[in-house]
Amino acid sequence: MSVRQIGLRWHTIDTIDKVDERLLVRIWARQLVSAESLATGFGEKVHIIYPGKENRDSGPDFLGAVIATEGGGLLLGDVELHLRASDWRSHGHGRDPSYNGLILQVVWEGEAPVVLQSGRTVPTLSLQRCLSGSLTAVRYWASLNTMPPEPCYDALSRLGDDEMGRLLDEAGEERFRLKASRFAAAMAGEPLSQVLYQGIMEALGYTRNKEPFQELARRSPLALLENVCRDKDYQGRVTMLRSLLLGMAGLLPRGDARMEEVWHCLGDREPLSLSSWHLFRVRPENHPARRLTGAAHLLARFGDEGLLEGVLRLVGESCSDIGRLEAGFMVAGEGCRYAGRRALIGQGRAREIVVNIALPFAFAWAEANSEASLAEAALWLYRIYPKSGENEITRGLTRLLGSKASGLVDSARRQQGLIHLDRTFCRQRRCGECSLGRRLAYVQEISC
Repeated sequence: MSVRQIGLRWHTIDTIDKVDERLLVRIWARQLVSAESLATGFGEKVHIIYPGKENRDSGPDFLGAVIATEGGGLLLGDVELHLRASDWRSHGHGRDPSYNGLILQVVWEGEAPVVLQSGRTVPTLSLQRCLSGSLTAVRYWASLNTMPPEPCYDALSRLGDDEMGRLLDEAGEERFRLKASRFAAAMAGEPLSQVLYQGIMEALGYTRNKEPFQELARRSPLALLENVCRDKDYQGRVTMLRSLLLGMAGLLPRGDARMEEVWHCLGDREPLSLSSWHLFRVRPENHPARRLTGAAHLLARFGDEGLLEGVLRLVGESCSDIGRLEAGFMVAGEGCRYAGRRALIGQGRAREIVVNIALPFAFAWAEANSEASLAEAALWLYRIYPKSGENEITRGLTRLLGSKASGLVDSARRQQGLIHLDRTFCRQRRCGECSLGRRLAYVQEISC
């Protein structure tokens, strides 16, 4: 080995020692890079529209990134960060299906592409020569606990309560109508009750298990479940539904001969594999098996009239009675008299089902069937509905808009408005097309 090679080797080791994974995360999250220098190991230049949301759970480091390629394509997916490109193999990510949504590996050193469990090849982007300044300067900027200079930063103080509230209401209304349109499109190809059932199951899956809950709803269609439970009393329906849902989910409790017998009465059906479920750091109250038990009780509750008819009746009869509407989707814990902390479906999740599924579905059904009174009732309930619990999106955007914005986001519609702005405009950096961004630009223009 030559003296020059030895020097290069020690320079590389020294640089790696100075850059740890936390610094790499901050460099990527804040995009402290020279945009003109970004190119993958394949030599293709890329433009980072949105670096993704940092994931503090298992799986890829950043989720939902948006990247434009040199050829004009747009990639949406996840990003994994490593100090070295070879870490992909040593960490065993290529055997993990949770990384199959990856669009880019970002590293400090190396250029070798990676192969996903699905067999797809993903390029690697090295940041070592792409920093926006010296490593010392970048380390300084990465250490600052500052709000990124977003165009809508402190928007509330610039627009005022009334204008900001109006914009959030309009965005929330647009999200509601988009959801209703998607339900209407789904109704054209599937039974109405199945569309509603799949929506409720998706809501019960939360973000982490949304996809396996959707797949479970497809493998265990509502028509089959309702047919099996016909002529049974409430408790009989719960037993049947719980056994069938947990059996198809591959989550039957061991040693329960009765439930296994019910499950096997459907014949040789292929259940979901255990690897389909996201169970890492899932609280016991949110375990899929508990949510499916709650789904069994919920479906059994509407067993006499049918899920479709029951939900439409509930929305139509609720008028302004929010409590009655929510109670229709709450399920107390087994053995508990009241729906409290141990509830199978608590108030928070029931509220999510009402806002995201029941009301837009009822609106779509009413529009398609010329039931103007039901459509008006669904939209009215949505407009007056109280806000749900906070999530990362609503917390983040509320902080961005201004210190007093949390008090302004006082309804489900305004929370949904924040989510609509984030998913439609913020993530893709389409600030010029966003109603909030355009309004801020106008205010700035007339003030100059």
